[in-house]
Amino acid sequence: MTGLELFALDGRVAVVTGAASGIGLATVRMLAAAGARVVLVGLPGQEPELIATELGERDGLSVEGVACDVTNDDDLARLVETVRRRYGRLDVLVCSAGAALDEGPHIATADDAALDRMFDLHVRSVLHLARLAFPLLAERGGALVVVSSIAGLRGNRLLGGYGVTKAAGAQLVRNLAVQWGERGVRVNAISPGVIDTGFATPITGDPAVAARRRERTPLRRFGTADEVAAAVLWLAAPSGAFVTGQNIVIDGGTLIGD
Repeated sequence: MTGLELFALDGRVAVVTGAASGIGLATVRMLAAAGARVVLVGLPGQEPELIATELGERDGLSVEGVACDVTNDDDLARLVETVRRRYGRLDVLVCSAGAALDEGPHIATADDAALDRMFDLHVRSVLHLARLAFPLLAERGGALVVVSSIAGLRGNRLLGGYGVTKAAGAQLVRNLAVQWGERGVRVNAISPGVIDTGFATPITGDPAVAARRRERTPLRRFGTADEVAAAVLWLAAPSGAFVTGQNIVIDGGTLIGD
């Protein structure tokens, strides 16, 4: 294969959850630009259908929007059935839905409802969707990519619950990679650092906090959503055909900085 062919997704079908904004939306654009037909999944209030229509009209991308609450099993079943009925295949599944719901500095006193909600978003919903999608993914040796976080790879002063659930999601990725490898399904995680999206506004929007974080990052800047989406493309395309069970860190060197 040539370099471009290694990153081509022509004829493939991809589903991206948490895709109405930020990393998820950038991933939709990246995969569609590589030739995939992409299902953009967002909450009903985010109007994913409208977002998909705009991407098609403005950028000429093949994108369909589907409203789905990933923590609702019935919604997940309808999503997978919609993909099966309309496309007859699924090659790439990207689980990007998530939220940081920690309040206060101590996980020992964290609210149980917030912890449950984050576990539902970052672990249970991924497992349930993966389980439903596996028969389609296994038909052609597809790829599952889970958006994790460096919060799951180090201690966190303010994101304790978020970090715990992201770490659990990354372990789920390793387990699925081992269990599904013999069927040709590759499963990987991506752990971003601070990416300049609305999600990171508490850091990027505070000049003093942003300056401290950049100072602790060897590349001295924040990442972009497109830089994370490009890594998803690498893992989803033929370029990543021999990569599975990995957690790819995209953080400008934050984890290895001194």
